[in-house]
Amino acid sequence: MRNPPNLLIALSMMAVAPAVAHNSWAADDSEAPTAGPTVTTGTGADPETEPGTDEKAKKPKRKAKPAAAAEVEPAAVAPAFGGPAQVDHKFQTGLSIMPGSGYRLIVPYKDSQPCGDQSGIQDKRVCANSVPFFLDFQLTFGVAARADVMLDLRFGLQAEHEIHGSHQFAMAPGIRFWLDQEVALKFYTTLQFVYEYIDFKNSGPSNSDVGMRNANGLMYDPIRNVGFFVQFGETIGLMRWFRIDLDIGLGAQIRFP
Repeated sequence: MRNPPNLLIALSMMAVAPAVAHNSWAADDSEAPTAGPTVTTGTGADPETEPGTDEKAKKPKRKAKPAAAAEVEPAAVAPAFGGPAQVDHKFQTGLSIMPGSGYRLIVPYKDSQPCGDQSGIQDKRVCANSVPFFLDFQLTFGVAARADVMLDLRFGLQAEHEIHGSHQFAMAPGIRFWLDQEVALKFYTTLQFVYEYIDFKNSGPSNSDVGMRNANGLMYDPIRNVGFFVQFGETIGLMRWFRIDLDIGLGAQIRFP
């Protein structure tokens, strides 16, 4: 065999070349850069996975505390006097004054009983005359938005027709109902028991009388503590004789608080 050294060299090169190529390919694979984590931007990204965020952003967000309930402001205390008009008189104490007069019919229970008729005819079965001029004082308290308890005191400023020199005194406790609601101008009606006293100086009729009364009126409240009203009333007396008084008056009221 010619040139054996050359043959050995060729065989050695054939064995070494694949190993060198394999190591070169492995080196190329190890040097290739690895793909980094996918960065997701937007409102839903987790701040801990985002590169370049500061420490504050990496901290988990705290849950928002529930909003505290709005504090209820205490109700404003009504002034002692004045202020806007009040639509009802609940829990208010009222004092009123009302002058007035009217018309009266009397039917005596006995014949020949004088009843103060102004026609000059004696022993009439029905007497008709005016109601002497009077002054009413009234005390009220609003127990509800549409109801007041009340007490009327009536003082006769003129002498009674039946007995000259005698003056009427009457008191009428009862309840007033407001027919309108949430308005400054409102109608009302009353239901009252009446006790009346007139000194007849032992002339025959009883000094005391009892009956029932109803008053209907319209009141206007310009402010919460003051009211003005016009009133038409009917009174029926039953014990002394049968009597019907129809009266009308104009009044003013002051209320607290």
